[in-house]
Amino acid sequence: MAIEVKLVSLGVSITEGTIVRWLKKEGDLVEKGEAVAEVETQKVDFEIYAPESGTLLKVLFPEQTMVKVDTIIALIGDLGEDVSIYSSKMASKEEAPIKEPEARVDIGKRPKTMTQTKAFPAAKMLAKKEGIDITQVQGTGPEGQITKDDVVRYVKDRGQSGDDDRIPELEDILPLVGIRKTIADAMTASVRTAAHVTTVAEVDMTELVNLRSEIKSQWKGEGINLTYVPFVIRAAVDGINQFPIMNSQIDDGSIVIKKYINFGVVVATQGGLINPVIKRVEKKNLKEIAKELERLTSHARDRKLSLDDIRGGTMTISNPGVFGAVLATPIIYQPQSSILWMGRIAKMPVVRDDTIVIRSMMYLCVSYDHRAVDGSTAAQFLQQIRKLLESPRQLLNRESGE
Repeated sequence: MAIEVKLVSLGVSITEGTIVRWLKKEGDLVEKGEAVAEVETQKVDFEIYAPESGTLLKVLFPEQTMVKVDTIIALIGDLGEDVSIYSSKMASKEEAPIKEPEARVDIGKRPKTMTQTKAFPAAKMLAKKEGIDITQVQGTGPEGQITKDDVVRYVKDRGQSGDDDRIPELEDILPLVGIRKTIADAMTASVRTAAHVTTVAEVDMTELVNLRSEIKSQWKGEGINLTYVPFVIRAAVDGINQFPIMNSQIDDGSIVIKKYINFGVVVATQGGLINPVIKRVEKKNLKEIAKELERLTSHARDRKLSLDDIRGGTMTISNPGVFGAVLATPIIYQPQSSILWMGRIAKMPVVRDDTIVIRSMMYLCVSYDHRAVDGSTAAQFLQQIRKLLESPRQLLNRESGE
């Protein structure tokens, strides 16, 4: 019986991918674990591997086709094996043509249906997602075939009519597609699902600023561009050890407390935000966290992340403070229960022992799902992080697994 090759389930907020290139053709022998196709998504590029050895009997989708995750894309088996049933199944899933009007139409002027319109599969998929009639899109591809860019252009142009107060020539219309739509859908779903509450702590970062200045040159020599994020992550590990509910998720009516800590780190790239994950941070010291953070952020910006790099986060941290942001109420990454948010570090006048002094201050926020986490717990968790950041040398001296 033929073995099904699927577009693997990504386990993150990515629901589809484009088959960019087949590395094997029908009739080729493949070994178990050998790459057979290259796939591109909004966030990460990866390869599909053969689940078993055999002959590549059937390729079910051509290159440049966008398909949903868990879709069967190819078949592997014994040479000569009959796989026609799969072709029939795939054909039965294609969209039915638009029903023709019952009135007689001159066959030379019959309007095109969706199945008669020449369009790349990625263009059809996008048109369906945007709810537009692809027969109205002007194709610029070979022999007038409609490309994905044609659909994007049509979506953009479509919004430039119908409002007398608008000045279309002074507006830019950005289609809500690709990674931007993935982010929009995920954030909207989170707001609908979780009971969001945000708590804020004011953190005196002066000692940490001094410590970083003291050691950053040495760490730079080891290939580490030391930021403040690893310190916050390491402090959060201690906070989670005291308040484990912060590292939980709600699943099918139950609260699942994770006994391992995988920290997602929000990275801003040209294509949008992506959230690679530092795995098992509870087993890592500060330098190990910093090294892994350096690797993941670099790979994120170069689109070199693997699927494993973006899976399995149990808590997330975001640092818009590097862009000057002061305060926010961040949205939780589902199905996690909390997210940390770092504001800018700035010198401010504060009162110490009834005296006004200048200190480097930062607002540290935590948004949490009130269905799982009580406000008092979140506040104590945040204060534990604050205390550690204000005495940072103990974080520097912590060994792996402490």
